[in-house]
Amino acid sequence: MLGGMRREAGDFRRGLRRKWDRTPLRVRLTASVLVLVAGSLVLISVAALVALHTYFLSTVDAELKNRLERLKPAEIAQSTESDNSFRPTQYYFFAVYADGRQEMRPNKPDAAPSFTVDDVVDADGRAFTALAADGSVRWRVLALPVDSGGDGTGPAYYALTYKLDHFDQAVAGLVWVIILVGTGVLAGLATLGAGLVRASLSPLRQIETTAAIIAAGDYSRRVPDRDPQTEMGRVGVAINSMLKKIEVSIRDRERSEERALHSEQRMREFIADASHELRTPLTSVRGYAELVRTNPGMPEGDRQYYIGQIEESAKRMGLLVSDLLLLARLDQERPIELRPVELTSILVDAVSAAQVSGADHGFAYEGPDRDVVVAGDRSRLRQVFDNLLGNAVRHTPAGTEVTLAVRLSEDGSSVAVDVRDDGPGMTEEDRRRVFQRFYRTAGPVSQPGQSGGHGLGLAIVAAIVKAHHGSVAVESALGEGACFTVELHVVEPPEAASEGEPEER
Repeated sequence: MLGGMRREAGDFRRGLRRKWDRTPLRVRLTASVLVLVAGSLVLISVAALVALHTYFLSTVDAELKNRLERLKPAEIAQSTESDNSFRPTQYYFFAVYADGRQEMRPNKPDAAPSFTVDDVVDADGRAFTALAADGSVRWRVLALPVDSGGDGTGPAYYALTYKLDHFDQAVAGLVWVIILVGTGVLAGLATLGAGLVRASLSPLRQIETTAAIIAAGDYSRRVPDRDPQTEMGRVGVAINSMLKKIEVSIRDRERSEERALHSEQRMREFIADASHELRTPLTSVRGYAELVRTNPGMPEGDRQYYIGQIEESAKRMGLLVSDLLLLARLDQERPIELRPVELTSILVDAVSAAQVSGADHGFAYEGPDRDVVVAGDRSRLRQVFDNLLGNAVRHTPAGTEVTLAVRLSEDGSSVAVDVRDDGPGMTEEDRRRVFQRFYRTAGPVSQPGQSGGHGLGLAIVAAIVKAHHGSVAVESALGEGACFTVELHVVEPPEAASEGEPEER
């Protein structure tokens, strides 16, 4: 049975605990404050009532002793009920005999206090409280022993009592005042405290709202800043610091996923495009080789022609493989050894070479009066401008003017090289995708007998410029020509390097 009661008590406590844990924080704080205030009010009220009771009774006891010592018992014994000189309204006088008899003045037993000689003996000269005969009123009683002269016939004690009804009424009124005032104080405090607690917990609601917004996907949201000297300020700083790290981690993961998806997509496109580009020359090589093998009596001139076609296809495959290998190395972001090189000489050499290969085009060079030195790899930069000029020759008709212009920035920290032509231009789709690998414009190749290329030349240009920490862009429209712009950083040339570095051709 005892074990069952203990289990029931434990279940009850656990139930209360769960209910308390499910209670909102603002309700718990308000309830806790109200309980503390109510306990404080009860404690203060009880202490005040006890102090008042003790003080009043000590005053009454002193008054009873003073009056009892000043009264003349003989005069009291001779008085009658009609004589009011010795009968204060709140007082009764008693003569208590050893055998238990009592004589009182005034003689009104119904309203008089009820006590015995044993109560007097036990009090031993101290005041005590007794009830009226009907139990409705409390009395304070003080009894002092009487010297009876040795005959034993007189009273053993004289007692004086004081009616406590006024005091009890005052205490009862005070109790009601305390109850009413305390209830009002608790009600007002509950209303005011609930508002204050709600206002104090508003930062927590902001944190809750911020967390919900972040959970919905807005990782840049932060908790409002508050004074770091306060608790909520320190919590906000800690949460914002944590949110910043979480956002960085999430952004890094998203970028990593995007890069992985993009890389996978590019790899698929690369494999498909490379397979397509290699299939044609491989098919040609296999076809010509089989043709030569199966026709041993073929005239020597035809045999040499087909062997030349095989060599041409092999060269094309070799060039394609070289370009793919270069792009793969650039994709691995291997650092290029950057040295101060004269950009002007590179551009002049590139224009001279283009004039030889594109004799039916007009070429012009526009550059500053002074040398322009950039940090780069000379051979790679030469490849960039050879590809751009070759692209202009390949995709524009004969007689097109191609201009290579050099523009320095106002502060001299960068240089922009424009390769522009007045050819047919390109569509918006071509302009957006022209730097993609294996992308070739829909327009025809301008030069008869020229191959359209593999669509890797401009992709190599973009990769090399990026490795030089520069940028490349194109502006073009149908019928308005095209302008490719390469922007690079300018450096101050070392005197020794500028004088002694051999030019690469």
